[in-house]
Amino acid sequence: MSLSFVPQATDVDDLEDWGAHPHPLEATAPHTYGKVYYSDNQGHENGIWECTPGHYRLERQSSELCFVLQGHWILSGDQGDTYELRAGDMITLEKGWCGTSHVVERVRKIYSEF
Repeated sequence: MSLSFVPQATDVDDLEDWGAHPHPLEATAPHTYGKVYYSDNQGHENGIWECTPGHYRLERQSSELCFVLQGHWILSGDQGDTYELRAGDMITLEKGWCGTSHVVERVRKIYSEF
């Protein structure tokens, strides 16, 4: 079995164009890019995700661990919780968490859905 290994994840430059975010909260949707490095048929996935500045609605259908590689990102939960993330920060978005996402500066993160 081979392992999913991504050397220098901050420098990966062949991300796929995943298009406009599907749940924008403003006229112009933020644009997303990414690359999946591991996926199985049980809902587990990991990869790199990137998003241009903007606001969108976020409703987690699965849990996700995020490690921010670059950018500035503010998450505001419907329950009043707010998280301001920058490069080097890690957060676990639990299944069922709902709120708004504000990408202040282009964000790149490593993610793992479980």
